[in-house]
Amino acid sequence: MIKVLKIFLMGLLMQSCNISDKYPDSGNWTLSVLPSSIRMDPSTNGIIDYRFDAVNQTLALAKDPLKTNWIFDGKQVSLHAARGEYISFQLVLTNNTDIPLKGIMVAMSPFKHQDLELNIDPEFFLEWAVEVITPSTGYPEASLGEGWYPDALIPFNYVQMDSTKVRRRWTFPLELPDFNNRIDHQKSLIIWVDQYIPFLYEDAVPGIYSTRISVSIGDQSQEIPVQLNVWDFAVPNENKLKASLQHEGFLSNMDEKQELATYQLFKRNRISLMDPTYKPDLQISGSDKIHINWEPFDSRLRKYFTGKAFTSEYGYEYGPGIGEPLEAFILPFNVYGKHGDAGWPDTGKPDVERDPENITLYRNVIREVRNHLQPMIDPQKTELTVYLNGLDESYFPEAWDRMVYYGEIFKNDYPEVRFRIDGSYSEEAMSVVKNSIKSWASHTINYDIDKLRKYQEMGIEDWIYGPMLYESKVNSWVGSSTFIDLPLVNDRTISWSC
Repeated sequence: MIKVLKIFLMGLLMQSCNISDKYPDSGNWTLSVLPSSIRMDPSTNGIIDYRFDAVNQTLALAKDPLKTNWIFDGKQVSLHAARGEYISFQLVLTNNTDIPLKGIMVAMSPFKHQDLELNIDPEFFLEWAVEVITPSTGYPEASLGEGWYPDALIPFNYVQMDSTKVRRRWTFPLELPDFNNRIDHQKSLIIWVDQYIPFLYEDAVPGIYSTRISVSIGDQSQEIPVQLNVWDFAVPNENKLKASLQHEGFLSNMDEKQELATYQLFKRNRISLMDPTYKPDLQISGSDKIHINWEPFDSRLRKYFTGKAFTSEYGYEYGPGIGEPLEAFILPFNVYGKHGDAGWPDTGKPDVERDPENITLYRNVIREVRNHLQPMIDPQKTELTVYLNGLDESYFPEAWDRMVYYGEIFKNDYPEVRFRIDGSYSEEAMSVVKNSIKSWASHTINYDIDKLRKYQEMGIEDWIYGPMLYESKVNSWVGSSTFIDLPLVNDRTISWSC
């Protein structure tokens, strides 16, 4: 009996040790806050962006940003924002021992000013890191080198802070090191925090709002006070800048649930999406007999044209652009060209596209599309564009002549749309097409503001695409826009300047 009692007591002692190991004292883990504009390697706690040559290294290395930075003084977070915008920061949980941290719980109550509480809760995202082993090809100067780079943001509704409550499905527990991410020698877990400031004055009157963000592990907790100064003005609900991302088939190939979530995500970030492959079913019999089945097209897209997709009816409870339609939409027109694809409508190759019956067909389809969409789309809010992918980046006189030909057709038959050409066109090319286009997407390699200004004065809208950073021809297509190991100035220059 005494032997059994000894074994039982030893078991309790071992269990006590295991609990202590599982939930270390809060002195063994620390909290800090970083601004949203820098990236930290979670395996070293080094600031990746300090490697950029444009950063003053003396100043960068003089202070540890985990102890103090421009929004965190080591004790409190200080934020500033206007109504109608998001303000963001990064919470950093650092493990100072070799004992894994499990059962991590993160909490943050709504901001409060006197008796007024913001009616929108903060949102948490787990930062997923990607390891760069080899610097990106073609960027020997700009690459910030090897290491683990924060990349995707995983919404907390896909993360289980308390995995004991999850049954019959795969779990994504919140723990350090992150078992799923498998970061080598991970020191820190980084959580992105978004707070939307309500647009209406009465929901977010000017003043200082306060809250606290806390982390609990077992019976140990730490917290950091967060202060928010809400300015006495609002960012417009409507997105006036209309920055857009264009990707053929990106949206049209999604199921409608995923499509809606994607449109809403980009609306929250004041970015428009353009996909020229939304094509209604077109049936042709003869040059003057066309039938377009609009029902699937309308059922899928009408809510985006009217703005209903960005209301509570479709789960968009708050955020920029409430009730506002898409900022831009590319019509499905195309012509046969460099990619070998048929046009929409299909009027054959260049040697026959100007035959009388083909001209009639193309113009009839344009008129049918215009007549159908006019009651549904307000061109003052949704910029309509025609982009003929078959003539994309076409640097020869025959293509320029076709640009003029189709530009004049759309000018006459659908005057509300902007006929756009894409490419790094020479002065010779522009002298041919300038009077027949309304929009020019200039490649960054060729973008010259002095050159563009004279076309702006003619009423030609200019867009920009291609790599924001350019070191070699190998990356002249999209280049820096797709690489993670480049300075943030690559991705954020345009948004910061605006």
